[in-house]
Amino acid sequence: MQPSAVPRKPALVLASLALCLAPAASSQQQQRAGEPDEVLRVTTELVQTDVTVTDRDGNFVDGLKADQFELKVDGKPRPVLFFERVSAGSRNESAQLAAARGASAAGGASAAGAVPLDRGRIILVFIDDIHLSATSLIQTRRMLTRFAEDELRQNDQMLVAAATGQIGFLQQLTDERAVLRAAVSRLAPRQQTVRDFESPRMTVVQAQAIEANDTQVVSAFVDLTIRENPTFAGLPPQMARQQAERHVRARASSLVAQADSAATRTLQSLLGLVRVSAQFPGRKVLYFISDGFAVDPRGGNMLDRLRRVADASLRSGVVIYAVDARGLSAQIPESMTAAEPGAVDPSGRLMSANLGEASATQAPLRMLAGDTGGRAILNTNALGPAIRRTLKETSVYYLLAWRPEPDDVRGERFRRIEVAVAGRPDLTVLAQRGFYPAPNEAREVRNDPNRAATARDAARQGDREMLSAFRAPLPHTGVPTALTLNYAKGQDERVVLNASVQIEIEATRPTPAAPAPTDRAELLVAFYDADGKAVETFNRNIAITPRPGENLPPTHVVVINFQTPVKPGLYQVRAASRDPKNRRTGSDVQWIEIPNVERGNFGLSSIFLGGRPPSAAGAPADEGPQVLLATDRRFRRDARLRFIVYVYNATVGGAGHPDAAIQLQVFRDDQPVVTTPLRKISTEGMTDFSRLPYAAEVSLADLPAGRYTLQLAAIDRLAKSSATQRIKFTIE
Repeated sequence: MQPSAVPRKPALVLASLALCLAPAASSQQQQRAGEPDEVLRVTTELVQTDVTVTDRDGNFVDGLKADQFELKVDGKPRPVLFFERVSAGSRNESAQLAAARGASAAGGASAAGAVPLDRGRIILVFIDDIHLSATSLIQTRRMLTRFAEDELRQNDQMLVAAATGQIGFLQQLTDERAVLRAAVSRLAPRQQTVRDFESPRMTVVQAQAIEANDTQVVSAFVDLTIRENPTFAGLPPQMARQQAERHVRARASSLVAQADSAATRTLQSLLGLVRVSAQFPGRKVLYFISDGFAVDPRGGNMLDRLRRVADASLRSGVVIYAVDARGLSAQIPESMTAAEPGAVDPSGRLMSANLGEASATQAPLRMLAGDTGGRAILNTNALGPAIRRTLKETSVYYLLAWRPEPDDVRGERFRRIEVAVAGRPDLTVLAQRGFYPAPNEAREVRNDPNRAATARDAARQGDREMLSAFRAPLPHTGVPTALTLNYAKGQDERVVLNASVQIEIEATRPTPAAPAPTDRAELLVAFYDADGKAVETFNRNIAITPRPGENLPPTHVVVINFQTPVKPGLYQVRAASRDPKNRRTGSDVQWIEIPNVERGNFGLSSIFLGGRPPSAAGAPADEGPQVLLATDRRFRRDARLRFIVYVYNATVGGAGHPDAAIQLQVFRDDQPVVTTPLRKISTEGMTDFSRLPYAAEVSLADLPAGRYTLQLAAIDRLAKSSATQRIKFTIE
């Protein structure tokens, strides 16, 4: 299948570009076929447990049945009432998860968006920069950059977060590699140093042993303190020991408090990310990257914080894989490194604490991973391959659901979950290991001051609803809202960023009293730079009044364009809409990277994508109805995909003409399904070579429904330069 080239005609090119960029509003009829209901409804409220089962070689064990699993809560058996094998990131995953919870997938879709074709995986990366050395952070940046470029599939989405929040505005779920590269590049050393600067130097693990009243460690530090500190030299032996011990215990208490403060910051930040991720569909894999940290072995607050993360992970569908960024160096205790000499105790009383230091700092990593159904990746320098293996390991899992007994949801004690395959001790079972009873959500709802609005504060409530949709990490779909971003360079050399917003609102039916009723919608659109600074903001109140007697469709489809000049860089545009008559909201978020296409820099404009309807498919490519920009980038298989792109600043050769060419490819699941030969861009009849238009169209008839990427690669054969542009679209 080959795309057909469209002969360049100035009128066609300029008319199409005007349709893309000119601020305008239009209403058009649009109907979409509803997706089939694939939900198995479970009437009893169930608890979901995700389970991965592997053999001795680490391969997923397929073909297991529900009756082979044994599930216990605090040692008491619970029958498995729902069982299914699930492919992570598949189209059916959300429906299967909804069925396991006894909920409707449609209800979940209203908050998280309709389940798209080829949804892809959701990968979260949490950088514990509070406990990450500068060396480890550099290695982590390199690893994540390679991962985003080489391992993310076409429909995957990824979020990079840091415990200190240093990534800022770019800490968002996205499928744009440019955003992920920018997020990773912002990582800078922020390690919260927990150090004891007195002599003999004390480590956190040793301080915790002193706090736990380990007599061997206490006596060793008392002896070393008396020997190295002249303050105690003139005191009687008994008094010297008493004062030295008080001094040692005070140092230990201060060091443990510092360590607890740093660990608390990390775990609170991680807990926040896990809870937010509950809004993301399907099962999520979270990589927790850290140099490790020691927690109080006696439990206490740190143990509870770790369990709170495990509880939130179960509720949010998150599996944590904890990565020790130190690699093989993690096997060397801190107190034994040459750079950081610790207390030297010839008597050997500190040996046990010193040797256990590496294991102690890795203990929280093991707990976070083990309690959420993941693994701890420790003591390996091959972190990239290890992460690739874990992604493969989590690609398929078993979904078990069970009914909690009344005792399981009472009180505040952490409940332990155990899952095993009966009679198969050779298999490894990874599953969430526990939860806390749920809080009294009914009381929280009753006390919510935003729960209902009176007539007096209806406007304020509307503002809250709009802001909620505008700030949401995933699109609201109560009002179908689609956003497409395009940029082009004008005659004045300025680059203009255009946001096309399409909303679909219910049409009010005419009555004899109101034969032409007016429908209204509210729209909020904002342009942000990579630092989250607002570049431009638009508020619109839209009124749609049909002509009397007009055949009114069920919905009004309105498209409005917003423009602002921009400089090269990364931008995000957010759009939120609201239908005031039913208080439904919608939203969409898109990123775009604006390259430097000033004079002399070879580059491309955005790809302006549209389609010719089936009725015009038989007409010549340069005839028939003009093509509107497809804001939602959704096309029927019997349509023809049509696009226009501009090539900027191609070198003019000795013959007085540039020599630029373009190759087109269409990808699905990162595999090319359409590839054309390299084609020279015609410049016949042109005098301005600073912007060369190229248009073509592609038949979609041979492509199955799904999500695709159109890629254009342009080459300046005289200057040996190249540029690439991509755009995503869906075939229904």
